[in-house]
Amino acid sequence: MGSELIFRGHEAQHVADTYSPKPPKPWASVTRPIGYLLREQRLVFVLVGIAIATVGFTLLPSSRSPYVNGNVPISNEYVRYDFDSSTHLTHKPAYERRFGLTNWNSGGKVPLGLKRKGLRIVVTGGAGFVGSHLVDRLIERGDSVIVVDNFFTGRKENVMHHFGNPRFELIRHDVVEPLLLEVDQIYHLACPASPVHYKFNPVKTIKTNVVGTLNMLGLAKRIGARFLLTSTSEVYGDPLQHPQVETYWGNVNPIGVRSCYDEGKRTAETLTMDYHRGAGVEVRIARIFNTYGPRMCIDDGRVVSNFVAQVKTIVYILYLYMSLKG
Repeated sequence: MGSELIFRGHEAQHVADTYSPKPPKPWASVTRPIGYLLREQRLVFVLVGIAIATVGFTLLPSSRSPYVNGNVPISNEYVRYDFDSSTHLTHKPAYERRFGLTNWNSGGKVPLGLKRKGLRIVVTGGAGFVGSHLVDRLIERGDSVIVVDNFFTGRKENVMHHFGNPRFELIRHDVVEPLLLEVDQIYHLACPASPVHYKFNPVKTIKTNVVGTLNMLGLAKRIGARFLLTSTSEVYGDPLQHPQVETYWGNVNPIGVRSCYDEGKRTAETLTMDYHRGAGVEVRIARIFNTYGPRMCIDDGRVVSNFVAQVKTIVYILYLYMSLKG
């Protein structure tokens, strides 16, 4: 009995040693997924997904290029028009400097066959005399422009012809208060430049020059934008040197009635250079002298305005004289 059990055990071991697996069935890797889809009723969902994707690619417009008509990328941001409220500069956008992208032409000229990429630029005081002409030039160049103005001296009429342009935005805001924007360049022109205006409110004038410039420089530092300050010939004061060179420091009265403007601009230049040296902000300073042209206020008390007003008066007197005589 025992021998028989032992013998059977050996037989079982022998059968296990001689076992071989079944050969694989052909097309099993194809038939199993198909059977799974049919059994679990997932084929319907696959077909519906394919149909939706086909319709979407057929109806949606092509997005091969981010440019409209090959010219300027159109921003998808909301354009605001707040009615209550000629320097050519190009540079690397802020995000390209941050991430080390160097394939950008910064010399102002674009290689033949390539279109220039439009920049996003904020112009403070863009509704003023000089600022509005700068806005015209930037829009013509293909840039997107945000005008920031409190309309203390600026006029809405100077920029009304840009209303409806998707690359133009107007914000009523005082630069004395902080402003958060994402731009490539900042043109800081905001400041009363007429003796009539800055004598009317000298404290506001110097606050705009100092606090406003400080806010704009802080913005340029945070977002890595290039900063341009428009200064004035008044930084030379009553010069003792004629003609004046740019290295001449000037001779300014710090307590006169014009000092709010003169010393304010000198302080703004100091802040600009300190941000350049201390924080690495890319800056430009343009000292603008006497300007004239369309949109100029005849009664702003400046030299050219007074000269034009006097000429108009003389012409009018001559006209009356000839009319009475004839």
